[in-house]
Amino acid sequence: MKKRSGFIKNIIMVVASALTLIAVSFAWFTSSFSTNLEEYKATIAGESIKVDFYQADEQGSYQPLSGDIELEEFVPGSFNQYKFIVTTKTADKLKMKFSIDGLPENMPTELEDYVCIRYTMYTTSKRVSGETVTYTDQQLITQSDGFVPLSELNEGRIFTDLSLANYQTTSSDSFAIYYEIGLSENAPATVGGLESSLGSINISAQRIG
Repeated sequence: MKKRSGFIKNIIMVVASALTLIAVSFAWFTSSFSTNLEEYKATIAGESIKVDFYQADEQGSYQPLSGDIELEEFVPGSFNQYKFIVTTKTADKLKMKFSIDGLPENMPTELEDYVCIRYTMYTTSKRVSGETVTYTDQQLITQSDGFVPLSELNEGRIFTDLSLANYQTTSSDSFAIYYEIGLSENAPATVGGLESSLGSINISAQRIG
């Protein structure tokens, strides 16, 4: 009887271990910048990537982003510039997803035709000098075909399943994604004073295979 009980316990443990492995293998490791909250919030689920968010100042120099991506005081044709640095923390090959989730309720639906985004993604090299970290763009990976209105994004997805496999060489590679957000030139002047934040920028990575 004891042998049978032990055998059943072993079977249960094997099945539980297999289910856990499958769940880990297919999990998305996500970093999100939540722009519909009062305070900056970035979270990492898992340990495959690290993401740092930046916004360009008036001199075009990128500074750490510490607030919402606001769409206030925009005029048609004006865009703010942002970027994030993705650093891998694994030797496993990864694929990425970049999306905008949960547009805020105070954004009128018609504005989705005029609020636009454009992006460019590069591999980068990292240089550390004392407390200063510098990233230099290297190889172009992908870019959008001009500015894309939010209304044309399928469920907020900017790109999905973008493989980094051909660009990963170590367990700590870095990638820069530059993106601009603003109002298209044909936007009505009446939306120039809209008061809204963007929603949530989400960057996810999943192991390939």
